[in-house]
Amino acid sequence: MSGFPVVNGVTVLELPPPGIVPDFDNPRQNQWLTHYLVFGIGAPLAFLALCQRFYTKLYLSKSKSLQLDDFFMFLGWSMSIVTQAVLTHSIAEGGMCAHVWEMPLARFERYSVATYVTAPVYQMCNGFTKLALLTVYIQLSPQKWFRIAAWFSIVVVALYTSVITLLMFFHCHPVRRAFDFKIQSGYCLDAGVLYMATAVSNIITDVMLFVLPIPTILKLKMSRSHKIACVLIFGIGSLTVATSVVRLVYLPGTLKSTDISWDAAPANVWTFVEGNLFVICGSIPTMRRFFAHVFPKIFGTTAPTTNERSTSNQHTDNSHSWSRRRNKYERFPEAIDLQPFSGSADQRGKAQPQSSTAVVTSQGDVDNHSERAILQTKSYTVHSEQYSSRTSLNGDSSD
Repeated sequence: MSGFPVVNGVTVLELPPPGIVPDFDNPRQNQWLTHYLVFGIGAPLAFLALCQRFYTKLYLSKSKSLQLDDFFMFLGWSMSIVTQAVLTHSIAEGGMCAHVWEMPLARFERYSVATYVTAPVYQMCNGFTKLALLTVYIQLSPQKWFRIAAWFSIVVVALYTSVITLLMFFHCHPVRRAFDFKIQSGYCLDAGVLYMATAVSNIITDVMLFVLPIPTILKLKMSRSHKIACVLIFGIGSLTVATSVVRLVYLPGTLKSTDISWDAAPANVWTFVEGNLFVICGSIPTMRRFFAHVFPKIFGTTAPTTNERSTSNQHTDNSHSWSRRRNKYERFPEAIDLQPFSGSADQRGKAQPQSSTAVVTSQGDVDNHSERAILQTKSYTVHSEQYSSRTSLNGDSSD
């Protein structure tokens, strides 16, 4: 290990500042407790959010099955947990969050391995959670512009995630130069600039995913308050824009840092926060259905039952069915079981008994696809049977 400084018989990467005596056994660490708290609280919440998503899809939804978006969300959650667990282990052994000059060279190399592995893994977390949302978007509307925009977004997210992930894995030649400081030959790309480019691209795609469904929401025939509520739901799901911006603010300070393990701690805290928010916000659409099932008295609907609504409004529905067919956008009653416009033939058959194109069912099936119910643009009619006042309940006619 010639060429590296030695302090108190310990080989280090950098010498400590003049007058500072390093404590290799109990090094000071920057925001170590914050990392533990975010991981200890955020990770269980993200796991619970994922569990309720799967439970709702498997047991409370009409399809009772998982879709492609759930698979992407599971992969994103897995990448998030791997990132946080590996970095937390580095904190525990005195690597991450400690000063470069207050850890042996071997420990700093282990810290470098941890950051080398988790950077591309976290980028995959970002990409998978975005793809989970976009695979739902393509089922929301048959409008050509919306589908083109959704598919374009999928291509953009998939491409930039793949490119950045590969660059992070292979930004050094030879690869070991990224974490083995005894290797002097070869070269490395500027990792700091790569991280900055990653943060900027993540912010752009976060904004793109938030803005994409808004025009469709604004065209829906619903009250202004309901439109605002819908936009706010997507706004909550886009909290990761704020976390990405905060991380971007901290990153410039690490570009030329000679004490990277200490200086990068604030940005890493927001990496933990963002990784958990990806999963929590991505599972929001199923939460209303889940809580209505678990706490029906608190979150249950107060809307009239299906029979009450169909009985009291049957004549009105018949008289206005012609106008409903003319409207491209309709406000969706809570009791309409909406299917994606690309649903299977069996689903379309169930939704179209004879001349009707929608079926009145229970409230439950809407909540599992709340984002679809908000954005669905398929027109529909409500079909009901004529009720004769001259016919008694047992079928006998009265004179």
